[in-house]
Amino acid sequence: MRRPGRDVIVPVMHSPADQAPTFSVIMPVYNHAAYVAEAIRSVQAQTRRDWELIVVDDGSTDGSAAIAESLAADDERIAVLHQPNAGPATARNAALARAKAAWLTFLDSDDLWLPDALQGYAQYIAEHPEARFIYGYRDRLNADGSVTRLEGEYQDKPTGAAELFQRMFLSHLCVCYRRELIDQAGPYDPTLRRCEDYELYLRISRYCRFEPIGRATGLRRRHGTNLSRQTGASRTLEADLLRRFVEEPGGKELIPPETVRRRLGTLYYAAGRQYFKAGRFADALKVFRISRSYRGSVKGRVLAALCLVLRPLGRRGDSPASGESGRASRSG
Repeated sequence: MRRPGRDVIVPVMHSPADQAPTFSVIMPVYNHAAYVAEAIRSVQAQTRRDWELIVVDDGSTDGSAAIAESLAADDERIAVLHQPNAGPATARNAALARAKAAWLTFLDSDDLWLPDALQGYAQYIAEHPEARFIYGYRDRLNADGSVTRLEGEYQDKPTGAAELFQRMFLSHLCVCYRRELIDQAGPYDPTLRRCEDYELYLRISRYCRFEPIGRATGLRRRHGTNLSRQTGASRTLEADLLRRFVEEPGGKELIPPETVRRRLGTLYYAAGRQYFKAGRFADALKVFRISRSYRGSVKGRVLAALCLVLRPLGRRGDSPASGESGRASRSG
């Protein structure tokens, strides 16, 4: 596969203080004192210099804010905002309100960019001036400092709503898109503390295609506090957001009905399995019934029947099985 942009040299740019940068980099941080300096320095190490970095401290209690402020004091391209803990969606929205560049990029405070990430985006933009949303892929930074090279998904041709509905393959540390898409689709949903990026990209998919640049642009750090564990609540939330997308105007026209039935039936069934394993039989029964309305299965019917028998013995959860309240309590 051809690696777009490898043969085109785009000069390194320097933005005067009175000129808007090409790229706004948005970084929420919550209690990542061990990692945030390295994340910020990976932006400072970019071969392109025409960027601004907006760090939003989301109520950290571990010194993360002081570390970011220290680095910002020596680099006028870095601004640090502060807010009470409200989650990554609200933090990113605060940065969006401050961002000045035409192109938006994102990096979490425990992840890293490769030095040529912005150069890769700039090269693709130079070759494809009509592009509105571009993306690369990430490699994995292991706890011992080694890097595991990964194959990027959907890197051979543009993608859109249909592919995204079937799988969340976009990583927000590897996306770059025009600011005008936020003006069209709206900002992050501040009520979400999980799946907020997936929900936003689904809305954006109504207005553009996603164009791959065919290269890795960042490293996703693996550590003890970011290994997400799928639960019945998280699976249900994801399914609810997808269902909302296809039930609203502008979404249902983009996804074939059979794809909707297969994806939602499978996802609600997976949520039911997670609830069942956790002994939350009443919640499991609810989502098994939703799953059956999309795509029934023998296993689903058997497990639903078991839930009816076991429901009096089940555990009660902290969040309902259906609805968008199954969220993490902290941003990261």
